Amino acid sequence: MPLKVYRARTMSEALAEVKKDLGAEAVILHTRSFKTSGLLGLGSKNMVEITATDDEPTASKRAQRPARRTTERSPTPAARSLSSAAASKAYGKPAAPVALAQSTFATPKSDPSYTPESEPAVALMEHPVPPSHQNRGFSQPSAGVMPVAPSRQDKPAQDASLEDELHSIKRMIGRILSSSSSPSSAPGSMPDALFEHYLALTEQSVATEIADEIVGKVRDELSAAELADAEIVRETMLRQIAKLVPAAGDSPLPRRPADGRPLTIALIGPTGVGKTTTLAKLAAVAKLRHGRTVGLVTTDTYRIAAVEQLRTYADIIGLTLKVVSSPAEMRPALEELSDCDVILIDTAGRSQHDGDRLCELRTYLDEADPHETHLVLSTTSAEAVMLRAAERFAELRPNRLILTKLDEAVNFGVLLSVTRKAEVKLSYVTTGQEVPDHIEAGRPDRISRLILGGPDA
Repeated sequence: MPLKVYRARTMSEALAEVKKDLGAEAVILHTRSFKTSGLLGLGSKNMVEITATDDEPTASKRAQRPARRTTERSPTPAARSLSSAAASKAYGKPAAPVALAQSTFATPKSDPSYTPESEPAVALMEHPVPPSHQNRGFSQPSAGVMPVAPSRQDKPAQDASLEDELHSIKRMIGRILSSSSSPSSAPGSMPDALFEHYLALTEQSVATEIADEIVGKVRDELSAAELADAEIVRETMLRQIAKLVPAAGDSPLPRRPADGRPLTIALIGPTGVGKTTTLAKLAAVAKLRHGRTVGLVTTDTYRIAAVEQLRTYADIIGLTLKVVSSPAEMRPALEELSDCDVILIDTAGRSQHDGDRLCELRTYLDEADPHETHLVLSTTSAEAVMLRAAERFAELRPNRLILTKLDEAVNFGVLLSVTRKAEVKLSYVTTGQEVPDHIEAGRPDRISRLILGGPDA
């Protein structure tokens, strides 16, 4: 039995090579996966190895041997006559002529029409099933050879498709089970159109209690006929989601507050959420689109090149920048910018777990006394991280929320949980790194479409 070894990157590719070389009747003897070593440990990759042969399996040969022994050692005429007589006595039938027995058990190879493929794998029974046994449900044995199920290795594409389908079903069942804590969310307890949108909410990681709340409001608002209309259900879902997103609704045109001071806006938040880039976008919009005079203040003297980054933006846009190294320097810096229409304050990023740094940040804010304090959070962070940050930074009394990096977010359902946890109004969202284009006002209808339809909405 000649053996051949085939190697490929995937099992499908290896099976294709086996079938191409040995045909559909190839026999798979062994498979294994291994990793090839690259140069200096780099560039290693997974490989699949298949050992196969095109020879007839040994088990099949063994199955044919009893048939050949039966034909080569045919019983003598006397033995066949005795056997026939015994059968007649047992079943009450006349004995069959010896010639018939000889014809039945004649060597197949003596037949000119004999071919090896026509030889049965197992010799047929000598005697038929008696009539008494037939009445009890027994049937005559078939003279054909039992068909053998084709090898699974012959259909790798079908197996892969079946695997993908089973995986999709498993994911669907998992979503249903994970959302079955409330009786109202069970598949049979709501119309199909409503249930499809409920699954869309869970896929976007909307908290179960919030999803149940939305579905309950939609069900209360619509009639049975309207609940059967997918488009009406969708529009109602979008409207109910939008109601859960509190928007600041600030005027895009900055104005001086009633106290006569420049509109002072401070940005706070954890490290790496994009505060400095967002501040540059706000400054560019106020200066270039609305013609306002803008002053910049930064307290971020901890991060390497943070001041230089903001100074570069200030030079490009044509703004005045003040660097504040201590809380005592904050008020003098603001007084120097009192002629500006808007003052934007960039603060150092602080970990939500660092209580001392958060207290230090509070002293800066107390000295600045900003009209608006915007908490900046990145939508690429995990839900638990965002909720924890919103909880800790709430001690600094922010009254606005900016969500950054929507273009990089995986899902958007967490936005509902964050806005509810932070108890602040959404002011802006950012959708990229370009200044000043990739920033827009936080609109509830825009957020609701993202939550229900995903990034492509």
